[in-house]
Amino acid sequence: MTHSKPKLITFGISHFCEKARWALDWHAIDYEEVSWPPGLHGILAKRCGAKGTTLPILLDGDTVIQGSGAIIDWADEKSRDNNRRLTHADALEVEQRADEVIGCHARRLVYAEMLPRFPQYAKPALFHNTSKAHRLIGDMMWPVTRQIMMRMYDITPEAASESRGKLEVELDWLDDKLNDGRSHLAGDKFSRADITVASLLAFFARPQKMPVYHEMSIPDALASDYGRWRDRPVIRWVVTQYQNYRTSANESLTPGVAA
Repeated sequence: MTHSKPKLITFGISHFCEKARWALDWHAIDYEEVSWPPGLHGILAKRCGAKGTTLPILLDGDTVIQGSGAIIDWADEKSRDNNRRLTHADALEVEQRADEVIGCHARRLVYAEMLPRFPQYAKPALFHNTSKAHRLIGDMMWPVTRQIMMRMYDITPEAASESRGKLEVELDWLDDKLNDGRSHLAGDKFSRADITVASLLAFFARPQKMPVYHEMSIPDALASDYGRWRDRPVIRWVVTQYQNYRTSANESLTPGVAA
């Protein structure tokens, strides 16, 4: 009896989806990536049995695993090499802070600079590698979806400056952690803390191995953030993490597999 591959459901632009994707690649888990467009993704998530509508979602037979952290847990359990396990207590502490602050405010900053005035920059990345049928439906839903996203992520006139300030504090915290020359953020080996922080800051590091970020057009305000932050220790560290530990990124991203 043959078993189908697990399916990883993603948005192309999502840094939380990249976090889950990286963990699966790290453990050499064979999976099929399926990209859903925003708006339509909520309907499709309910159909597959997910409790919520957020991505990423991993479908393994009848099992539904939702959220990047839960997908890392699943990947660690599936791993045949205990030396490559990504989880330990110190890593979970860093991951939680990064998810709750860096992940949320990086996303809010990017959407605040794009969705109100430059949605043409966000949409191609959000629809990256979706199927033709899903893209057609997503296109029709896009005007409403864009407004819903702006409400969901509290995109007010002050949102960009607020989230930019929050990120500056987190970048200072991470620069301080790396000031002693360490290679990893928690313990002495590569862990979910490293995957989390590198993935969630990848938009501002624009590593070559994450082409959806490296190649996309961005507004001047975000280009200025990139120029101002690119030489910070933590942003240079993100690039190094991609160079040293993200060997499968191109294979998992280009080309993607559409539903």
